[in-house]
Amino acid sequence: MPTIAGSEKSKSTETPQKRKLRSEELNLVSENTISTPKKLKSRRCCFQSQHAREVKQDYNENLANPVNFAMENSSDCSGSKPKWNLKDEEQMRAVKEALHVSKAPSTVVCREDEQRHVFEFLKGCLDQQKAGSLYICGCPGTGKSLSMEKVVKQVGDWSKQAGLPPVDTLSVNCTSLTKATDIFSKILEIVEPLKKNNCHSSPLQHLQSLFSQKQESSSRMMLIIADEMDFLITKDRGVLHDLFMLTTLPFSRCILIGVANAIDLADRFLPKLKSLNCKPMVLTFRAYSKDQILRILQERLMVLPYVAFQSNALELCARVSIRLLLVA
Repeated sequence: MPTIAGSEKSKSTETPQKRKLRSEELNLVSENTISTPKKLKSRRCCFQSQHAREVKQDYNENLANPVNFAMENSSDCSGSKPKWNLKDEEQMRAVKEALHVSKAPSTVVCREDEQRHVFEFLKGCLDQQKAGSLYICGCPGTGKSLSMEKVVKQVGDWSKQAGLPPVDTLSVNCTSLTKATDIFSKILEIVEPLKKNNCHSSPLQHLQSLFSQKQESSSRMMLIIADEMDFLITKDRGVLHDLFMLTTLPFSRCILIGVANAIDLADRFLPKLKSLNCKPMVLTFRAYSKDQILRILQERLMVLPYVAFQSNALELCARVSIRLLLVA
């Protein structure tokens, strides 16, 4: 039968189908399956993260330029003063002058405790009419010299009210001396202003002779303020030692206050004084804190008839100042 033969022939000539592997079946299933969409962030989260980045960037820029930030955000905080004009050259000059370090403030703030200690020390010496020594130390720019000027004025007013004789005051910046021993000549000019020194003795020897014998009852107490005292340090430390020893002589009427930056000067350069039990009292002026710097800035700007800086801008400047001090 031809039809049957043809069908058998066609079956014999067909090529067998290739068997599919399991990996191909898995790939085919994965291609046909619908992938789940990714979870989208909400608009609120995106806005918050973007806002946080912008705030952080602005904060870093403000730290880099605190003065510019303060000027741009100046406003009338108290309501009693008008806002300053940034384009007014006269107002800009007044603000710079008020904040300049060479401008002596009308009041010395944040050093009330230190000034009270110095005043009590001087008051005790004047009440008992006896000599004494005080060493004031601290980092540069901590208000040591300004505090001394204020205390000297307070002591003068107090002694006048108490009916005590006026105090002879000698303020010497040791950087202005040609040589360290010149400080004894300065002291001698106060003790004996109308007498010339005997050429056979040095000013130090003359002072030692005067303070070793009884003086007239009318002789007044003398206050010696040696600023930048570390410039008196010599190779043998003799000048510093002799200067402090003047206050230990039996009839000395000298009150010595030394001001310097070295905190351990009394321990390193005056070991003999410690052995002789005549080591001076030590008062340390600590570095300003952030709150103290903020108060100083506010006090300096109070003299202006307008508000120059916003309170948060001044606080930022105080924080940056502390960071610079820590880095230095």
